[in-house]
Amino acid sequence: MSTHSPASAHAAHEEHIDHQGNANLAVWCGLVALTFMTGTFVAANVYLRGWSPSKFGKLHPGLLTQLPDYAVLCAILSAILVVIAGALFVKDKWGAFRGVLALATLSYVAMTGIHFRLMLWVGHYSPQAATIYAPTEVAQFVLSAICVILLAVAGWYSTFANKGKVNAFFPVATNVWIYTALSGIVILLLENVLTVGQFAAWCGQHL
Repeated sequence: MSTHSPASAHAAHEEHIDHQGNANLAVWCGLVALTFMTGTFVAANVYLRGWSPSKFGKLHPGLLTQLPDYAVLCAILSAILVVIAGALFVKDKWGAFRGVLALATLSYVAMTGIHFRLMLWVGHYSPQAATIYAPTEVAQFVLSAICVILLAVAGWYSTFANKGKVNAFFPVATNVWIYTALSGIVILLLENVLTVGQFAAWCGQHL
């Protein structure tokens, strides 16, 4: 007759589950899904509206060469600050950890404001701009706002100086913070360094 109770068997099963790894995987699956959803939405709209490469001219330089650059700089700065905060957290330097988190929050708030301005700007600039730039700006704005919320939660957890709470939350949130910075860089390259017209022409030649 077995001496193991159902409760002990369940506990043993729980010990072999990597909850942190599952949480990280779930977050990245959601972020990848967001990427494909946004890309598919943009591509479908371009196709259905029959835009040709010639219809995507250069937008106003202030729109394409200033605010997006500032947004990406804020994203890179924020990601660096988050990594520094993580290193301080590992060393139990709570005061410095909270200070760096506050700086990262300010940077993400600035980035959120920039994306909000761009979102409104491109939505009313032209039909072509609204087709290409608006969906990506909406996605970037939502991601930036989520980053601010996650930073606020991390800061709230840090006030308890409870390493377990922060350790369970911070790595998962870091996935979102890093993804936001990386996606901002990729979008900048695709939409501003490589123009939409060039990308559309490449698709027409190779697909």
